[in-house]
Amino acid sequence: MYNDKIAKKACGCGGTMTIHMHTLIYSAKIKIKHVPVYTCAVCARYEPLPCIKQDLVAFLGELSAVAAKRRSYSFADRNEWACVLKETLAAGMFPGGTAELEDSIVTAIQAKVDLLLDVYRLAVDMGDRSWMDETERRLSQLTLQTPENADYGGKRKIEG
Repeated sequence: MYNDKIAKKACGCGGTMTIHMHTLIYSAKIKIKHVPVYTCAVCARYEPLPCIKQDLVAFLGELSAVAAKRRSYSFADRNEWACVLKETLAAGMFPGGTAELEDSIVTAIQAKVDLLLDVYRLAVDMGDRSWMDETERRLSQLTLQTPENADYGGKRKIEG
């Protein structure tokens, strides 16, 4: 079980940033829905979760490199963290507050990892290298990297 906080973190202004799904507008014409961000209720600052930043930057690079075919995208279709958080947050209210939300997120992550490991086993049994590579990429996105354990030099501290 993870001990790190997922649903909230401290803001530079002294406030508390909480997690939610945000819609980004890119190049004033492309809507990117379901981007998990931390938002501060005090100063209104927001920032993407550290664990999705690299994938979000890569996605924006792809959009700027080619003319976007659509005007709206869901980041949850591209990133496993965003998908898990979208589904967890959409599941409803959390009367137990942040602790209940964090427990729900961790449970959803574990369920997604189990599912992807089953998919990987099937891909191995079928000898489908491209499916294995895609599943490995999706699994790697779920490596827990929270503000407390993120090392922006590319190394991660894994706690279990």
